[in-house]
Amino acid sequence: MLILMKIKTLLKNINVTFRMVRYKKRYFVIEYERANTIGKSNLDLEPLHSKDVDVANAIKDKIQEIHGDFGRAATTVGFKVIYANMSTRLVIVRCRHGPHALMASALPFVTKIRNDPVVGKLLYTGATIRHCNAFMIKRQKLFLQRAKTVIKKRK
Repeated sequence: MLILMKIKTLLKNINVTFRMVRYKKRYFVIEYERANTIGKSNLDLEPLHSKDVDVANAIKDKIQEIHGDFGRAATTVGFKVIYANMSTRLVIVRCRHGPHALMASALPFVTKIRNDPVVGKLLYTGATIRHCNAFMIKRQKLFLQRAKTVIKKRK
């Protein structure tokens, strides 16, 4: 009987010490433009010919090139491409809070996705997908307004 009571108290102590941990995440909104359209005034409406897996592999490879095996291992744990729209060329990438600095430093250096030469712009860093989505909607509305003015000037 005494042994059972000791086991129960040990189990209660174990349950108290092992609590769930919330992992913080960071979300990056990135725009990838074609390298040959930078600096031109006309609008490039043709989508990139790649998938979210291609974007993920390009980012992971660039992180390994810049930060080595440590950077690749640290960022791979919570890494995921949440949203990739190749028509608008906007991508949302998720990363854990600690190594998000490694990822943020490597994102502008991604110069190729698949075989397309691109220029990456880190537009926004957020703590939730909701904030990233609100930023993207606001940005796309401004882009549509600019496109409308350009089309009206052409006519």
